[in-house]
Amino acid sequence: MFGPLRWSWSWLSGTGVLLLAMLAPPASASVTVLVGEPFGSFGAMMPNGHTSIYLDRICADGPTKLRMCHPGEPQGVVVARYFHIGDLDWIATPPLEFLYAADRASEIPASATDAQVEALRQAYRARYLQAAMPAEAENAKAWEEWRETAGMAYIRRFWGYELATTREQDERLVAALNAAPNRRRYSVIRANCANFAADIVNFYYPRTVRADHLSDLGILSPKQVARRVATYGKKHPEAELKVIEIAQTPGTLPRSKPVRGGAEGFLKTKRYLAPLLVVQPEVVIGLTAAYLDRGRWQIGRGAEVVGPEEFEPVPGVVSSR
Repeated sequence: MFGPLRWSWSWLSGTGVLLLAMLAPPASASVTVLVGEPFGSFGAMMPNGHTSIYLDRICADGPTKLRMCHPGEPQGVVVARYFHIGDLDWIATPPLEFLYAADRASEIPASATDAQVEALRQAYRARYLQAAMPAEAENAKAWEEWRETAGMAYIRRFWGYELATTREQDERLVAALNAAPNRRRYSVIRANCANFAADIVNFYYPRTVRADHLSDLGILSPKQVARRVATYGKKHPEAELKVIEIAQTPGTLPRSKPVRGGAEGFLKTKRYLAPLLVVQPEVVIGLTAAYLDRGRWQIGRGAEVVGPEEFEPVPGVVSSR
């Protein structure tokens, strides 16, 4: 899963913090699968998108550690596995930073240019990422994906699938992730971003997410993780399923593309479909059958659009469920 798990418990400390927690109005908490749409030339070639996890009661204690949030802090953390950020398996980023590379919603441009996004990301790197990333590593190949940890709503639209969590579950997850070695494990087939997200969902709701060997060709896709969470939520009303959309910020950057599953991606990407029709038409028939049987689920149906204010600090609020 995340590596060897060594269980421990983290508790709020300090009389002042405890008093605030007792007096603050309670707020519910959740785990949300965020599926980012594919973008750019790589997204055209591999239209699966990217999966991350948003936890609204857990906060980042720097880029590589987690802790429970205190009242009035930014709302939660986004954690995700990346292909290559140094030797790290995952990075933790505050949600406003992850989506907009900003500390406050007021800092987000109404319409973003490539130069603005780069400036925001560089400022984010200087104030937040330096603890994990040496300054000289900015353009090193081993750190080439660092920009994907911030300002992602400028280049992608996101779909979110949220399920309720308890405080005990959140504390156990913090302990588990902090105890396990945070060392690079990425593998397209067995340990991609969707596998990491699935591990966290299954930590809260065991056996909820698994690969579909037919429609996803044996590789867990971001769309499959979202579909499994949606299916679970519909069968279990007590999990309080909520579907959200985080729009791509307007601007001059190219718009992201629809998320595809495994078989769906092959069938709807001309560079794959045309050669297969000529060389191995029987493969196309098999992919079509797989897609028609299980791959037609539509991501984002019934989603509620949320804006940056959703992730702003809420003074005096601490989740208590």
